[in-house]
Formats: sequence, structure tokens, C-alpha cells
Amino acid sequence: MKSMTRYAITALTVAAAVSLSAGCSRPATSGSNSDATPVGFSAGFLDSPFNAGLVKAVVNEANAPGSGLRMLPATDAQSDTAKQVTDVNTLLSQGIKGLVLTPQDSDAIVPAIEAANAQNVPVITTDIAANGGKVYMNIRADNVLMGQQVCEQIGQRLAGKGTVLEIHGDLGTTSGYDRNKGFNDCMKQKFPGIAVTSKDAKWKTDQAVNVAQTVLTTQKPDAVFLASDSVMLDGVLSVMKDNNLLRPAGQPGHITLVTIDGGANALNGIRAGNVDAVISQPVNLYGKYTESYLKDALAGKEPVMGPTDHGSTVVDYKGNPADMLPSTVVTKDNVNDDTLWGNAK
Repeated sequence: MKSMTRYAITALTVAAAVSLSAGCSRPATSGSNSDATPVGFSAGFLDSPFNAGLVKAVVNEANAPGSGLRMLPATDAQSDTAKQVTDVNTLLSQGIKGLVLTPQDSDAIVPAIEAANAQNVPVITTDIAANGGKVYMNIRADNVLMGQQVCEQIGQRLAGKGTVLEIHGDLGTTSGYDRNKGFNDCMKQKFPGIAVTSKDAKWKTDQAVNVAQTVLTTQKPDAVFLASDSVMLDGVLSVMKDNNLLRPAGQPGHITLVTIDGGANALNGIRAGNVDAVISQPVNLYGKYTESYLKDALAGKEPVMGPTDHGSTVVDYKGNPADMLPSTVVTKDNVNDDTLWGNAK
């Protein structure tokens, strides 16, 4: 129980740091050009470096000189689906002309999107898609592909045999569902000799720690897959260390560890030999193309399906167009690449 208290304190410290970071960026989010078009950003949660980095990337692009946009301070629903709907309605009442969303729940956000639709306010979702309403564009990485990339990294490193603990995110979100599906479908098809134990952590640090504590103290998997290193990695590494399971790659007893997101902690984990591979999300591209599509929507341009000029493909995703941006597999060979968001200074 003492160690659990330490993990909880660590999680609170991270959350506080993220909150402070978001607060420090607020003067920029308010904008200074009164002639620019006011737009809003509603985030489902901001309690991880990834989500804070995503919001910062989008806000910085929207409020860049010459963009013609003025983004209001981003709202944080704090993982409360009802609060996010209220946040959206508040933004709409403030006269925004465009709306960016990172949904807390892909189903529960639909009424908020429909409220924006009723006021002819175009909606862009980024990272996490919605399961209804009219969305001009969803900008996200191909999360099914990311799950497949994790599967291939683990499958090859285990030579097709062994056991894997998958700690996944909330399956009520498109990202959680797609990563889980991509990973497990690939395992069944390509590596049937690997047994997978899947546990839900709801994108929560404390729940990831609880899962790791429960499973790793009773069994030793050959590999671990974390659906979000921003949320889960530090706590899980602490559990592994406390249970004498944290051994660098190449040493006897090493547990293969592969994650998705690509935060600084995960890249440092690769350098230390504790993490084998990371699927890095294109956070900078989220910011760039959220701003671009938002301007297109406000200009009345119709989305174009099919291949893009930036290495992705716009596809139909549950009735709305989605620009599936490419993600990068990071290993010790390319961990110092300056273009990775986790290496940003």
C-alpha cells in the first residue's frame, strides 16, 4: 500500500505539471487580433503530457501570426463527458465560428457536435473521432495501424511465442478501440503462438498501475504493450522495478516493452534499454492540419477524399472524413530524431 501511495503522488505531480503548462500558455490562446475569426477547443482531458502537447500544438498553429484565427483558451472536461458537452455549449454561446474537439467519449460527444451543427459551426475532431454528428474532418493517426505496428514489434522480438500483457485505453473512445483491435487482430493472424492478456486502464495512470501491480506480482509476461506511454509508462516501470522485473534489453529476464504516443519518457526509456519500441504520434502534424482544415471549413471548401499531398489518406470513418496521418516506429536506431514530438526542447 505504501508503494501505491507513492504512485498516486507521482500521478498528481504529473497532472499538476500539465495543468501548470496549460495555464502558462493561456495568454497566447486568448489571441490579440480582434479582427480574426474566433474559434474554440474543447479537450476531453488534459492530464497527460501527450494531451497537453496536442492542445499546445493546435493552439499555437491557430494563433500563429497571419492565420486569421483567434482561438479562445482551451477548455478541459477533466474526463467528465457531461462537462465536455457543457463546455462546448459555453464556447458556442461565446460566438465561436469553428470548433475543435478531442472527445472524452466518442458517443457522448455527439449531442455537442449536433449543437454546433445546428448553429452552422464547423467541427474538427483531432486524435479521437466521434461516432456521430457532422464532422468536417477528423485528424488522427491510423490507430488500427499503430496497434498492428506494436503487434509486429512484439511478435518479431518474441519470435512468435510467449505471453503479452496489453494495458489498453478506454474502448469507448475510437483511439482505445482501434489500437486494441489492430493489436489483437494482428496477433491472431500473424502470431497465434503468442497469448494476450488484455486489461483496461481507461487512459488513467492509477488504473494502469493497479493493473500492473495485480498482474506482474502474480505472473511474468514475456512482453507488455502500453496503449499510452504518456499516461501509463512511468507507473508501470515503477511497478516493474519494485518487483525486480525491470532489466535492460539484452540482459536475461528482460521483458519486451512497446508503447504508443512517443512522449519524452518513452524515448528516454528506449535510451535506457527499458523500452524496446515506441509508436510515435504525429503531434506537430495534428496542430498543422487541424488549423488547415479548420480554415478550409470556414472558407466553405468541401473535404477531398483519397490520398493527400502530405503522405496520408482521407477515408470515411463512421460517416465522416478522417485524415489518417502516418505514425513513426521508434527504436534505438532513430530515437534521437529531432522531428519526434517527444524530443522537442
